Parts: sequence; structure tokens; C-alpha cells
Amino acid sequence: MRRWLAGLVLLGLVIGLAWTGRVDEETVPAVNPPVPEPSRRVSLVAVGDIMLARHVERLMQTHGTDYPFAKIEDKLQDADIAFGNLESPLSERGTPLPGKGICFRARPEMASRLKKAGFDVLSVANNHALDYDTDAFLDTLDLLRSNQIEPVGGGKNIDEARQPVIIEKNGLRIGFLAYTMFADIYYDYRYRRTFRATETVSGVAPLEQELILEDVAALRPRVDAVIVSLHWGTEYSRYPDPGQQELGRALIDAGADLIIGHHPHVIQGLERYGNGLIAYSLGNFIFDQNQHLSTRQGLILELQLTADGLSDLRVWPIFIQKSQPYVMEGQQAREFLQIVQECTHKLGTEAAIDDNSLVL
Repeated sequence: MRRWLAGLVLLGLVIGLAWTGRVDEETVPAVNPPVPEPSRRVSLVAVGDIMLARHVERLMQTHGTDYPFAKIEDKLQDADIAFGNLESPLSERGTPLPGKGICFRARPEMASRLKKAGFDVLSVANNHALDYDTDAFLDTLDLLRSNQIEPVGGGKNIDEARQPVIIEKNGLRIGFLAYTMFADIYYDYRYRRTFRATETVSGVAPLEQELILEDVAALRPRVDAVIVSLHWGTEYSRYPDPGQQELGRALIDAGADLIIGHHPHVIQGLERYGNGLIAYSLGNFIFDQNQHLSTRQGLILELQLTADGLSDLRVWPIFIQKSQPYVMEGQQAREFLQIVQECTHKLGTEAAIDDNSLVL
């Protein structure tokens, strides 16, 4: 009898436990893992002067149009946005501007090759944009746009030249503006064609402080980050002049996040100012200036853009070997980065060499 009762009790416990388990399984709701927020960060790379004519073009005739980009385009393609300064019109039309000693013009098909390399935005606000006059300049704008590259700093009139380019990526809006200090130069008294865009004449946006401040103020509420490209400074000088520092800082104070400088054909230092960065000159990127070591060296600026500003700033050293840039490594990188570090230190900004790059 006792065995029978003990067995009955044990059976009841087993059934009760089994039933309790089933109830728990049915009543406890499933816990779904949280869905991560989309990344609100945009990676940007910016490079220096791009010239695809003259000896660069002759090299491409021998080696193909991939040649200038072969050792570097991965760096561009890895970024959300790639930016540079295009110093050669893309066209088969036009004639060299009278009186201008150095005139560049590259083949129209290079627009698609620039896109393949990874470029998204290119400044045309420089002293070569109208080397082959109006028709070639307008062809350049059309070819870039038809290949999904946004030209900035030039247009059919002054309103278009001042118009910002806005790129939307990863939930952020990034605005670009571009200007050149050489807009008002003409090269022949018999043909006084300057590069400045007007209400009725195509051309580029002039580098005038009040005008740029007005454009930055208008753009700031529309975007998460403002980037201003300035074609300025003294050729082959390692240092900006006081006027450049004053302007760069004024633009940061007005709401710009990043100033990217071009024209000197050599690198200059970088300055952290307020919450922004002024890269006074990134030097050459693709060019055929082989006479001096300094014109064969350049920088790739790499950073993250967020709704709160800039982060993860660093520059990579490049060397241009027969018009073909590559990222330096080892001793070659360290020796050049020490020069960049010293130029940056003289602008009041400290930077540290980290393997083959310089971190700001």
C-alpha cells in the first residue's frame, strides 16, 4: 500500500512539473534582439590637384586610362564620399586661352574613369578650369554630371557657380562649396576673358570673404556638415600666409566644418581650429611635375563626418611615381610625415605619426 501511494505521489509530481514547464513555455513572450540604429557617420577622403593632360595623357596612351589610378583607387572607393580638385577641363572642343602659357585639356572619356576611381565631388574652382575657354568648360560640367560626379565652384552663371553640392549619405547631409583666388586674372589685353562667373557669363566662383561667408551662412541650416574648398596660396610654399589663416578661421567661426586647400602643388600643414579643420594644401594627387621631390609628394585626408562634427582625422602620405600615386610606407612614409608634422606644429596643432599615417 505504501509503495502504491509513493508511486502515485511521484507520478503526480512528474505530471505537475511537466505541465508547469508547458505553461511557462507558452506564456513567456519571445525576446527579440534590438534593431541597431542606422550609422550616422560618413567617411570622407579628400585629395589634391588632379591633372589628366600633358605627360599624364601620353602615359595613358601607352598604358591605358587605368594607369594613373591603379595603385590608389582602393583608398577612394572605400570612402562614402571622395573629393578632389580637377585641374584639367574634359573636352575635345575649344582653343587655348590667348596669352595663358600653360593650358590643360584632357579627353572626355576621363569623366567616366574618374567616377570608376571613386570620385563623387570635384572642384572646378581653379586657374585651369577655362584653359580651353567656355565651350570646354561647359563640356566638363556636363560630362561630370552625366557620370554621377558633382562639380562644385563653377557654372553657367554666378548663381550656379556659388550653388552648393549636397550629398546625402547614411542619414546625413554633407554640403560642399568651392572658390578660387584667381577668378579675376586675364592673360591677354586683346582678350580679357577672366575666369569669374557673372550673371551672364559662365565661370568659377571667386574667393571673396564676404561672398563665402554669405554662402556658408545660407548652407549651414540645410546640412549636417559644411566643407569649403579654397584654391589659394603661394605655389611651392610650405606655409600659408596670415591672410589665409584669417580667412580659414573666419569660415570655421561662421559654421564651416572643414576647409580643403589646393594650388601650391606642395603640401602645407593642417590646423585644428575650434571644432573644425583647415587643410591648407594637400599638394598634388595626379600630376606630371617631376622636377622636384616636393611636387611628387601629397596627402590624402581621411576623416569621419557626424552630426556632432569631425572625428578620426588622419592623413596618408602619397608619392607620385611617373604620374602614378601610391601610399607611402615604412621609412619613406615616416620621413615625409615628419615634414607634415613639423608644418602642422608651426600652425599650433599637434599630430602623431601612427605607422604610415599622421593622426590629428
